[in-house]
Amino acid sequence: MNVALITGSSRGIGLAAAKALAAEGFAVALNGPFDDEELEGAVAEIHDAGGNAIKAPFDVSDLQAHDRALSRIEETLGPLTTLVNNAGVGVLSRGDPLEVSEESWDRCLTINTKAAFFLTQAVAKRWLSQNRSVELFHSIVNITSSNAVAVAEPRAEYAASKAAAAMVSKTWAVRLGREGIAVYD
Repeated sequence: MNVALITGSSRGIGLAAAKALAAEGFAVALNGPFDDEELEGAVAEIHDAGGNAIKAPFDVSDLQAHDRALSRIEETLGPLTTLVNNAGVGVLSRGDPLEVSEESWDRCLTINTKAAFFLTQAVAKRWLSQNRSVELFHSIVNITSSNAVAVAEPRAEYAASKAAAAMVSKTWAVRLGREGIAVYD
């Protein structure tokens, strides 16, 4: 069975991705930073449509939480075959790059880039240490933004984080492609 973890999937693009994967027969782990009504409702939507879904609440910026969360998902659904790095945040305040705060810069880079890099690393290490079934396709999808390539002056820190995330995705595609793992952005 194909099993997917979709970060930032309690609403929006992440929830749409989770619904699409569930409709294709994937068991899906929906993620948000909190075990709240929004995440519960997202899981219920997939169940109501006949899909197999669980809650996987953890803060993607907490690198120590990655392995624990992956273990819980695999204990419940089975070995992960797909990771969708969708969790992301915007700027604290749009405006002149001369006024960007360190807090907003760090927030964007931590969630949008660093968390996806290290969650990918944790998943890839698990896959490479396992005897992966050749019958199952293993893939990682990184959701970036048009702001990765288009200047977004009022959102400089967001654009920088998404540009970095796109390059991280390309780096992982080269490294993991040699192992038969597909990485997309």
